[in-house]
Amino acid sequence: MSDRTLTSLVDEVDEWGPVDWWRLELRSFVTTPYAQHALVVLAPKEAVRAEHRGVRAGSCLQSLAYMFLLVAPLVGAAAMLRWVVGGSAFDFPLAFAGVLTLISFLATAWSEYQRFRHPRAVSQSGIRTTTLMHIVPGLFTALIAITAGRELLGDGTWVWLVVILADVVVYAAILVRGVTIKDGPQNPHDNVDQSIKEIPPSTLSGIMAERDAAIDLLVARGKIPADVGAEARATAPGWLALTLAPEAGSAYYRPDQA
Repeated sequence: MSDRTLTSLVDEVDEWGPVDWWRLELRSFVTTPYAQHALVVLAPKEAVRAEHRGVRAGSCLQSLAYMFLLVAPLVGAAAMLRWVVGGSAFDFPLAFAGVLTLISFLATAWSEYQRFRHPRAVSQSGIRTTTLMHIVPGLFTALIAITAGRELLGDGTWVWLVVILADVVVYAAILVRGVTIKDGPQNPHDNVDQSIKEIPPSTLSGIMAERDAAIDLLVARGKIPADVGAEARATAPGWLALTLAPEAGSAYYRPDQA
């Protein structure tokens, strides 16, 4: 991937257009994944497909943990339902549901820690889905446990009920908190600014130097006018494509929708 430099992008594009500004922006931040991800949310699909193709081990593990976080309470609730329907044919599965919830709770703790370290505004639909996938199955499991399974809550089994209800309370609090954190980013554009602030100054300086050199090369080769090049160089980190080609961005968020 060493040939995927900003210079090589300038070389391969004959007629510079709006999507190319997004490609240049995304490629500029390839070494800073948090910043690149903040831009990916706002970038057009064509630019994302071209520039955000890498799959890292860390991102795979994070995706698997998130999937487990979503399905664990549902699997536990399904086991409780099977027990109610099957009766004595199955063991009381509250401990099974509790263990799944406890593991997912650890994933929740890590997710909240990461959100504390890297605060971001998130989508309302994402928060709603994640929280309800815990609250609804958790309440369903608890209801079965304290009704059909109330006589089986002895010998410490009730501890798992406490774990499940604690998970419900935590996710209810997250739902009430909403999509933003106080004094944190309030929308996807703020996410870009926040991600830029998290980049070490020396790293950001190198990124900007390479970006501006690519802009100068575009001007030198006649692919963009000199005045456009001057405007591009004057843009703040992370705002090159948002300034030069806002019309090509995704429809996820635009300032006039705020």
